[in-house]
Amino acid sequence: MVDHSQQFKALKRESSSDAPGDPERFRRVELTNQEMMAQGQAISRTLATAAEGIARIANDLAERPLRRVVMIGCGDSWISGYGVRLAMERVLGIVCEPYEAFDFEHYGLATVDDATLVIGLSSSGNTAPVMAGLRGAVARGGYAVALSNSANSAMTREFPDTLLIQATRGGWPTQSSTAAMALKIALALAIAKACGLSEGDAAGLAADLAAMPALMDQVSRDFTERAIALGKELARADMVLLAGAGPHFAPAAFGAAKLKELAPIHAIAFPLEEYHHYRTQKAGDPMFVIAPDAASHQRALETVIVGKGVGGHTIVLAPQGESAFDDYAAHVWHLPKVRAELAPMLYSVPLHLFSYHVTKARDALGLGAPNLGGQAVGGLAA
Repeated sequence: MVDHSQQFKALKRESSSDAPGDPERFRRVELTNQEMMAQGQAISRTLATAAEGIARIANDLAERPLRRVVMIGCGDSWISGYGVRLAMERVLGIVCEPYEAFDFEHYGLATVDDATLVIGLSSSGNTAPVMAGLRGAVARGGYAVALSNSANSAMTREFPDTLLIQATRGGWPTQSSTAAMALKIALALAIAKACGLSEGDAAGLAADLAAMPALMDQVSRDFTERAIALGKELARADMVLLAGAGPHFAPAAFGAAKLKELAPIHAIAFPLEEYHHYRTQKAGDPMFVIAPDAASHQRALETVIVGKGVGGHTIVLAPQGESAFDDYAAHVWHLPKVRAELAPMLYSVPLHLFSYHVTKARDALGLGAPNLGGQAVGGLAA
């Protein structure tokens, strides 16, 4: 009989376990808390220190017939591309595509040419598929930009066009993702300016981006108590669903990732419309619906109505002044109004907060990973 234990040890990347109270997991849980409460500061530092490099890269790209941007990464680094796609496409007027780095390396390089900008994001600066994707892009004549918050990493040494993210990631990704999103948008704005496009179809975006750090720190403070209360309310849930349309799929996916990493429970994120094409939510299932803008409002409302009809426990994240969800959702969290291009950054913050505080609530109850054992997943059983 083959002993696979050594293979497992070699392949297992996570040092912590799902056991209740695991010391290594909770060490990182607390680091995540520190980092998520300082996201505005990380964004401010990143935009300030990267300004010179952004301008240089933008001037280089102004000499190219840029027709496509590909954003590669793994995990939250990949998902961040969904969060900034709308902003970048409105600024640049070209396709800006998030591409999972392993998939891009093995299936996507054939379409790269000298009119392609490939942005590779790796917090550690050592993610093999990201580095391979950037190498492959350069080999095919593409322009490669590396983003990392590790100054002396292999990636920053290999690729001269590197922009540093002034964020830490001792815990699981929070500020390292949102600061990277701000950096990508700033790069798009600089490229547009160098190409004579001003801000494209996103007038005022630069000023609104500059205001985001203070707004994010405000939301971190304002939503802490609500996140604590909801964490206690949902502490026994084994699964959480999260949905958002377009760029708002990104905060849903970030929220799911934090729940799986910190809590650690099952969490599933999906594009909002896909809720209506499967029997997605069961009675008692908690679900977050991210609904910041007019474009997704009606479908979000229909989703919440169906959620109430099937007995789900739905929490809506919506702009201040929005009352349409009040009769159908278990909770509505109202965030400051913000343009759709930047909402994915701001709306990620309450989901980070909830993930941390539900983890603390589960720990107080002595809960670790759910033991399915043939039992139903989800629900709020006592």
